Amino acid sequence: MANTPDVPNVTTSVTTLHHLVDKRFVGITPDHMRVMIDGEAEHKAGMSPMQLVLNALAGCSAYDVIEMLTKRRLEVRGYRIEATGEREGTPRAFVRIHTRHVFDVPGLDHKTAERFVELAVTKYCSVAASLTADQTFEVVLEHEAAAAETSSEAGSQAAAR
Repeated sequence: MANTPDVPNVTTSVTTLHHLVDKRFVGITPDHMRVMIDGEAEHKAGMSPMQLVLNALAGCSAYDVIEMLTKRRLEVRGYRIEATGEREGTPRAFVRIHTRHVFDVPGLDHKTAERFVELAVTKYCSVAASLTADQTFEVVLEHEAAAAETSSEAGSQAAAR
């Protein structure tokens, strides 16, 4: 990204999309990063443009969430975002996007996780700000479910003795 000299706080992103064959393309950035974009029905070599949009939204939000977790010095054993988009109309744009943020981060409580995700999605993520679709999210704490399961198993074993 380059700063635009005449306008403060404005950056310009650049990529070049190259047609390979049929509905298959490769996007290349000035720093030589590549992404395959594929609209073929069979033998796909990359994601569709709309799958890339969902992944871009999830990735952008994840960067910010991970940054907040790191500042809290929390150990991230696992974190994933499951994104679902509903499309309508012509063009078939996303009208609703739901992300499910699944954490395995000991010490992270539900309220803090929700706050981090909300800040990432509504305040910091430039991809989210670029979309007009309604966006919702939910938070799942795997480390709490695992801890509850371990406690329940220990209780069952003690009762069996």
